[in-house]
Amino acid sequence: MPDNWRKVEKITSTSLLPTYSSLALKMHKLLLRLGQYSRCSMAAREADRNNKQQYYNMSLDHLLRGKVYIEELPPDIEPIKMLLEKYSGIRAKDVDEHIYRIRERLWQIYPHVCIGHFRFLSLKFTLDPLYRVALDRLTTPRSPSNFLDVGCCVGQVIRQLAFDGINPSRLYGTDLEPRFLDMGFDLFMDRNKFKTAFVAGDMLEGGEGDESLKALDGMMSVIHATSFFHLFTWENQVRVAIRMVRFLDPDDADVMIFGRHVGATTPGDREGAGGSKRYLHNAESWQNLWEEVGRLTGTSWRTEANDIEEPGMNLHSIADGTLRRVRYGVFRA
Repeated sequence: MPDNWRKVEKITSTSLLPTYSSLALKMHKLLLRLGQYSRCSMAAREADRNNKQQYYNMSLDHLLRGKVYIEELPPDIEPIKMLLEKYSGIRAKDVDEHIYRIRERLWQIYPHVCIGHFRFLSLKFTLDPLYRVALDRLTTPRSPSNFLDVGCCVGQVIRQLAFDGINPSRLYGTDLEPRFLDMGFDLFMDRNKFKTAFVAGDMLEGGEGDESLKALDGMMSVIHATSFFHLFTWENQVRVAIRMVRFLDPDDADVMIFGRHVGATTPGDREGAGGSKRYLHNAESWQNLWEEVGRLTGTSWRTEANDIEEPGMNLHSIADGTLRRVRYGVFRA
């Protein structure tokens, strides 16, 4: 194999692609547009996908398999396999085939590492201590707390909460890509029985996308957003954080936002794929961000940010040792 194509295989790298083949560069720019606004899907915009579908079909297998697309199911999805058996009623011997079938359909919508590596099936959020706090909030009889998962992809967080005993009428999810919301019903086989509110909308834009999200304003006590903030510049992080504040119940002193994202020991802009800018935080800069949000919204916030140590973490963009996987929480001050 020519040296250049060995290098093209490193398509997940943020620094290598632009210097190699023109084909890789075109695909790189296309995937950047798709990967801009969500942990799994929020930037899989309909117009872009339709315009580029023919190009995907010709080049994806060639460029992406092995690095962005893996064949074997990873061991860390065992929890969702159990959920599919117990919640969805899929026989154990049929679960793997069902997952592969759904993954292939999702790949046609959004050919990115979160799909190719089965990350849309992750239930690691259940390991977060703030997940237990959220469960307590949602099950307490003292108030009808509501929960929103931002960038919810196929709604695995919502289904886990329902399985853990939360009334589905108190669970909400939003994502930019409505086809992912719809695909969640096929993954969990609950289209005719799961009654909760999934809303397609863009956290960054006004107009019609924002109009659909207005229905959720002032309703939420708990918001979850994982692998979300690290996709944006500081300015756009402020915008999505302000949008989240609007979702929260203004009369609830105990509202909470929690999740996880990629951070850095030294905060600041990092250059991503295709020259995109994304701001990565440490604990101090995370608090500073929410102080700015507070000034702009007339609110006050305190934050938590703690590094997560997990075996086999692949942050695959900067090899200088500064990147960290971070659990965070945001609370009224």
